[in-house]
Amino acid sequence: DGKVTGTVEDDFGPVAGASVVVKGSTNGTITDMDGNFSLEGVKKGDVIQISFIGYTTVEVAYEGAPMGTIK
Repeated sequence: DGKVTGTVEDDFGPVAGASVVVKGSTNGTITDMDGNFSLEGVKKGDVIQISFIGYTTVEVAYEGAPMGTIK
């Protein structure tokens, strides 16, 4: 199991309070004021769902590397 870190941004900058969850599980967190998140217990191949009210939900497959910035 790994630790995933990254930043959620839109065209205007960081998105605070976005939901970051491993799809199909209760393992999740929310982004901080700078759009950053850290999620423990993620396995290679898991799908990370990022959602926020008013935005389209984004799904990203975890490949074992840092997520970087997600828009």
